[in-house]
Amino acid sequence: MARTDWGIGIVGLGGIANTHLQAYRNAGLKVIGGADIDAERAKAMQDRWQLPFVTTDWRELIDHPEVRIVDITVPHKLAVRLPIVEYAAQRSKALFVQKPLLPCLEGAKQLVEVAERYKAPLMVNQNSVFVPAFLAMERYLRDGTIGTPYYCQIENRAWVDVSGHAWFGKDERWVTSDMAIHHFALVHHWFGEWDSVYALMGRDPSQTGVRGDNWSVVSVRFKNGVQACIINNWAYRGNRPRPHSREEIVIQGDKGCITGDSEDICVVTVDPPARIYPQFQGKWFPDAFANAMCHFIDALEAGRPFWCSGCDNLNAVAIAEAAYISAKERRAVQRAELL
Repeated sequence: MARTDWGIGIVGLGGIANTHLQAYRNAGLKVIGGADIDAERAKAMQDRWQLPFVTTDWRELIDHPEVRIVDITVPHKLAVRLPIVEYAAQRSKALFVQKPLLPCLEGAKQLVEVAERYKAPLMVNQNSVFVPAFLAMERYLRDGTIGTPYYCQIENRAWVDVSGHAWFGKDERWVTSDMAIHHFALVHHWFGEWDSVYALMGRDPSQTGVRGDNWSVVSVRFKNGVQACIINNWAYRGNRPRPHSREEIVIQGDKGCITGDSEDICVVTVDPPARIYPQFQGKWFPDAFANAMCHFIDALEAGRPFWCSGCDNLNAVAIAEAAYISAKERRAVQRAELL
């Protein structure tokens, strides 16, 4: 069978769905249609992307005989996502869920438990793991080029005021649960099981339409000895931004260092002394989205495990959960407390 045998139905045709659809078009994947509660938006997206089928009832889309993968892009709220996940899982559909799975660990566990109950494959679209540049970085991380890694830093800073958005930034949790989750999933993928988290976070009150945290600094210790510092600051007014998707990544090892972002990488080695500038094709948007879905389809086709499964992604959600607990209680939080 080919990738095009796996028909995709997208539940939720809001802003991020455009990136999904562009990615799938570029990759030659088969999109059956989409569902959205807003009939005008559904029609507009149908016209823009030439979708064969649209509906305001997501059940009709999931029940479509050609839909084998349900791509869930609706807002990350348990009351919204749980019925969709359960309905699709009961009908043996594969589930591809836009990150974050949910902002809170207990809710995320519920989604995973439902998928497992019905033996439905669930992958979280943690597209950071599939960014072409980050995949290129991973090669040098894994092959010993920089020796044994001991430290990773990721920094994302910019002024991001979403006061005018209908729902983004309106919950009690924001930049750590919604943005830093990209980085938590990435460092978990690279360095494995984490051990403890300590966090600082806060909110710039001048962003009057944002309720949650708009900056955080999260320190993560991994069981293999690596330590990571993940900085997300969406209240930065300065003249040297490092905005998403160009956040800076530094990975230090005892024989070298990787520095880069989603468009440029430099690998510096000690023995022999060298600077390597890896070449790669594609950017975060939309190529990482295509890579993630293609990875999922290929794994389903071959019957093999896939990255960012729902169960595995609980590790990333748990880092976020630990960060909120740490900031509130002013202490380090152990993984064993949550998972």
